[in-house]
Amino acid sequence: MSDLGQTKAPPRGRPRQASAGRAIVDATLELLAERGFQAATIEAIAERAGVGRNTIYRRWASKEELIVDALQELVVDLDFQENGDVYSLLLDWIRDFVRVFGDPLYGRILPVVLGELQQNPDFARVYSEQIVQPRYDALLEFLRAAVERGDLHPDADPEQIVDLLAAPPFVRALPVGLPPVSERYAEELLETIWRGIAPPAPRP
Repeated sequence: MSDLGQTKAPPRGRPRQASAGRAIVDATLELLAERGFQAATIEAIAERAGVGRNTIYRRWASKEELIVDALQELVVDLDFQENGDVYSLLLDWIRDFVRVFGDPLYGRILPVVLGELQQNPDFARVYSEQIVQPRYDALLEFLRAAVERGDLHPDADPEQIVDLLAAPPFVRALPVGLPPVSERYAEELLETIWRGIAPPAPRP
């Protein structure tokens, strides 16, 4: 595997798949970063991974599904426990966004993904169904329950909170010349958001 796949950034996402599955996922991410979406063909991925095309098609029905599955290896599925501490869980959420967008490998893949989402409806659909929507729905449900329990301000809008949590780390990751985030970026961002959504202080 090339040096690109051996970056020493903080550990990425879920535990990697074993044997051939791991080789295929690594090859997919490497080719996306090196050559872009169109060049990351099933044939090229199979050759890089040292497997046959049939090995890939036994696991994934299409190139789009394989790429989305590989991208999921970069992120963490946070456990939004129903009665978990709201502040701590939101901080974990932001930290994961910062970690993912700060990963050098993902930084090279992000422009590829954004471009393909605009012009490939099949990829956009699979990406939304498997990556974006499940995480969005889980966080939204957690926030709505937190408002109902009184763990957030009664006027807090869960959908707006999701936007506030996700958008700033994403914008700072775009290759537009913004300064790098600080070590305490996640904490500072949540502190700013928390002032507007924290539950009212109990009356003396």
